This record gives sequence, structure tokens and C-alpha cells, in this order.
Amino acid sequence: MTQFLSNPVLAVPALYWGGFIYHFATASEISMLATSLPVLMAYAKANHLDVLWIGMVWSFSAGGKLFAYQAAPLVVGYSYGYFRHTDLVKIGAFLTVVEFIGLAACVAFYWPFLGI
Repeated sequence: MTQFLSNPVLAVPALYWGGFIYHFATASEISMLATSLPVLMAYAKANHLDVLWIGMVWSFSAGGKLFAYQAAPLVVGYSYGYFRHTDLVKIGAFLTVVEFIGLAACVAFYWPFLGI
């Protein structure tokens, strides 16, 4: 597992999509991050991995939304009829993929420039 997380090409999709799926189980960003970040950071530190890098990628994985229950503003918008659940799933899936591509590009090009 350590060799897998030390390779950015493999770690970015694994961390992002793993966190995205875990986000469904917890139903909110705060509970997702509060229950998983301490364990993930302890694992990264114990195995001499870049704690900042892994924590940032994992935190970004909480951003994707497909269902209204995943964020309070979406619950309000849905309850007032501003969009249907199918609209949120379609747009949310598209934007989640766009966010992943943007994150992968930032990790590959921008983060090394910043020294991360």
C-alpha cells in the first residue's frame, strides 16, 4: 500500500475516488473528513509519506456532490424546487470529473512549482 501511495500517478485517482465514495457513506464533508483524516494522516506519517500532499488530495475528494443530502445549500435549493434530483446527478457527475481532472493537473504541474 505504501508504494502505491508514494506514486502520484496512482495515488491521485485512488485517493480522490476513494474519498469520493467514502463521502457517500458519511453523507457530509465534515463527517467524512473528521472520521478519515486522522487515520490517513497517522498512516502517512508512520510510513514516511508526504502528509500534506496526501491530506490535500483526500480533502479535495469531499468536493464532489451527486445528491442533495451531501450539502445544506443543495437541500435548500432542492426543497424550493430550483432543480430536480436528476439535474443534480447529471451536473454533479460532470463537475466531479472536471474537478478530478483539474486536481490531477494541479498535482502534476502546479504543486511541484509551489514545492508541495
